[in-house]
Amino acid sequence: MNEIVKYDNYLNKLDFKGFNASDYDFLMYLCAQMRDRDEDTMTFSLNEIKTVTGFDYHASAVVFAKILEGMNRKLMNVTATVRDGSRTIMFVLFPTFIADEKTNTLTVRVNPDFKFLLNELTKNFTQFELAEFTELSSKYSKTLYRLLKQYRSTGEYYVGVDELRRLLGCPEGYANKRFMQLIIAPAVKELQKDFPTL
Repeated sequence: MNEIVKYDNYLNKLDFKGFNASDYDFLMYLCAQMRDRDEDTMTFSLNEIKTVTGFDYHASAVVFAKILEGMNRKLMNVTATVRDGSRTIMFVLFPTFIADEKTNTLTVRVNPDFKFLLNELTKNFTQFELAEFTELSSKYSKTLYRLLKQYRSTGEYYVGVDELRRLLGCPEGYANKRFMQLIIAPAVKELQKDFPTL
């Protein structure tokens, strides 16, 4: 199964503070599944999520449900803000998140104000294969991958160092030299198979 993740570029501007590599995999899985659907609520098999994201398949439903709950707790702290003329709209992406260990399922409700980020996208979107994304091991590689995919048509991505540090979730105590050595260099090395001219 070749899942395609496709979302409005606005999602790349959000700061997913505290996310680890697995959290990004789960989030992108949800984005792929909820893309171009007019449904507010969907239910997924925990086993399917584990399979598609490459998570340890032997993890029990109880353990895996707790891991997904932890990801959603972090996700609920990500507040999206949209300016609409004179109004500012703030919302969380997935307000309802039910991990059921007994039925081995996850039920997710997408915020109606968030639907535009996943539905009927014809311009200003980022798109990639979920399998290619989940193969990346570092949370920094995953974030840089998404940003580079956004600019796939131009072939160039320009960003200020401070903004890149924010988007990648760089620890505040890192000097720029350490940021380049411990975050950027390893991420670029891992991404060279997907972006040979990087």
